[in-house]
Amino acid sequence: MNRYLKKTLYSGILALHIMSCHTIKKENTNKQPNVLLIITDDQGYGDFGAYGGAKDAHTPNLNKLASNGVRFSDAYVSMSVCSPSRMAILTGRQQQRWGVYNFGARFPQSEITLAEQLKAKGYHTGMVGKSHYGPTSGPGEPEFPTSHGFDYFFGKEGGTMDYLRHKEEHRKGYSTKMANHLGVGPFWENDKKVDMEGYSTDIILEKSLQYIDNHKKDPFFLLVSFNAVHLFTHQIPEADLKAMGIEKVPDWDPSTGDWDQYLEWYVNTVKPNTPQGRKRYLYHLSKLDNAIGQLSAKLKKEGLDENTIVMFISDNGGSPRTYADNTPLKGNKYILEEGGIRVPFVMSWPGNINQGQVYTKPVSGMDIFPTLHSALGVDLPANTPIDGVNLLPYLTGDNKAKPHEWLFWTGFSLKGKPYEYDDPNSPLARHDKSYNGDNTGWAVRYKNWKLRYYGRSDEYALFDINNDISETNNMAAQHPELVKEMTQQFFKWHETIKKDHKNYELPEASEF
Repeated sequence: MNRYLKKTLYSGILALHIMSCHTIKKENTNKQPNVLLIITDDQGYGDFGAYGGAKDAHTPNLNKLASNGVRFSDAYVSMSVCSPSRMAILTGRQQQRWGVYNFGARFPQSEITLAEQLKAKGYHTGMVGKSHYGPTSGPGEPEFPTSHGFDYFFGKEGGTMDYLRHKEEHRKGYSTKMANHLGVGPFWENDKKVDMEGYSTDIILEKSLQYIDNHKKDPFFLLVSFNAVHLFTHQIPEADLKAMGIEKVPDWDPSTGDWDQYLEWYVNTVKPNTPQGRKRYLYHLSKLDNAIGQLSAKLKKEGLDENTIVMFISDNGGSPRTYADNTPLKGNKYILEEGGIRVPFVMSWPGNINQGQVYTKPVSGMDIFPTLHSALGVDLPANTPIDGVNLLPYLTGDNKAKPHEWLFWTGFSLKGKPYEYDDPNSPLARHDKSYNGDNTGWAVRYKNWKLRYYGRSDEYALFDINNDISETNNMAAQHPELVKEMTQQFFKWHETIKKDHKNYELPEASEF
């Protein structure tokens, strides 16, 4: 073949390739935007480099995600623990509406989820990772993801997911209750149990990448719910432990006893008793950040990045048991100080949201639901009060007001007597002490003010949160009228919320 023919042939192939690329781009641009919602588990506010808290937390991929869109500095979730918070994110509604105030969480079939809404509009809907919408009761139950609009589910149901043990054989020796509690055993893939090998973050990433591959030609909604960086963070693959030069911490051996013995092991394994505890936590954080980088790279490789809305949020504040860092916030998971309810939250939507924004007015994880409805042109559910707010007009500058003038939270109960123990050094006493504060009472945010009522001590604290992010200066005595007004507003809100309880079979564990 002469040089002219070679050049002509090469030019033709190149032209076809360019046309093909443009065709793919056009197809991806003209179809409805995809949605990738990433939820992490107990990630500290300071453990996200762009938030500038913990100096040893290196999250380059999360930082890049934030720089590609908007980072919310004052983002809150509806509860200081996982399950209730996740329900509110998925529905745009306060979980107290159906009587959920703590871990006694149930997810009523009547609640309308984001997955159900988008599925009705032709979206493929998938969820990979931890669900934790209620008891570990399996397919067909209201709490199972495929009962709430997800076409595809690969994951585990419980609050804790073992990082390494994912086979049926790993459950031997455990009671069903304990194995479920620890998240030991196979994954669910829709209605089938699947044995897996490896580290959970890698498995969740692999299945998420497969999902994008399988559905890249049509609009999809993918919820990726990592169990990182939830306890038990001592669990690290042995090869990585060796490379890090740290020792393996043994998991609980069920042959050593019952629940009391388990609690003894528990309190001797979590903070402050985990050897090289912060180093282990940062291992999981680094693996998590790498996984998010690979998800972003996959979207770009497939030409989907400019037509995908990416949202990232932690389900609550960092846990005091895992060496998470909520700097500069006070408090942690389980309690209503800022460290329990203020979380990292970012959103990216190329061409629609300006890059590099930092939005400083209060927003909520519940806003994800109405914001995505607006972005995708989906009508909100009829005759259903939505507590979240569409954030798009605030992000474009069309609305200069605050998305939320008021935000309200409840603790595990509104009141409660101080804990009493026969033995103050017992495993149960030490376990409860690791909550690191009063998990009862309630809280209100109004403009720049945060009011905290402590249910066990019957005391109030008021903070100018814009100027006192660490909640160190109690100004309740200086502003009694403001304390009164915010208290009245809380109970007005709570009475309105409780009116919905008649529509639900309330969980026995709730107190209100």
